[in-house]
Amino acid sequence: MKHFIAMLSLLLVFVLAGCSSESLADLGLEDMTGKDILTQLATGELVPDGYHVSVYDHELVVITEHNEFSVPMPEDEFYLSVAPYTTLTHGCTFHSATGCRGELEQETFQVRFELEDGTVVIDQEMTSLANGFIDLWLPRDVEGTLTITQGDLSSSKVISTAPGSPTCETTMQLT
Repeated sequence: MKHFIAMLSLLLVFVLAGCSSESLADLGLEDMTGKDILTQLATGELVPDGYHVSVYDHELVVITEHNEFSVPMPEDEFYLSVAPYTTLTHGCTFHSATGCRGELEQETFQVRFELEDGTVVIDQEMTSLANGFIDLWLPRDVEGTLTITQGDLSSSKVISTAPGSPTCETTMQLT
């Protein structure tokens, strides 16, 4: 009986070791940058199977049942995912690209991001994704005003892209 338990324990160790040796290649994410992953998630080209994605200012973290993988974010661009809302929102600091849901899905907005010195970085019509968020790629280490407008409703907020800044914005209520 002791021999059987020892063999079973050894087998379990090998099975668990095999589970933890997964890689980004096993998830279909080999050689992808953080921006590649987020862009393909947004367009639907990439469907997460067995993993979740959290976004921080300097890294994207791919989380599986057994592992976490860090994928660098661009050095010159800052990712911000914004969910404008009219009625319902949720608190969020760092975006879960595979979990966060916003209220206004696949709706059209006018989006403007203007730096403190008056430089306009974004001024265009954008459509929120199926998850209700609008993904923005902004310059790093700047501060500016983000304005989102839909018809007669609008919201503005000062946004920072300094290190440690939030990558998820869910407090812009359109009024």
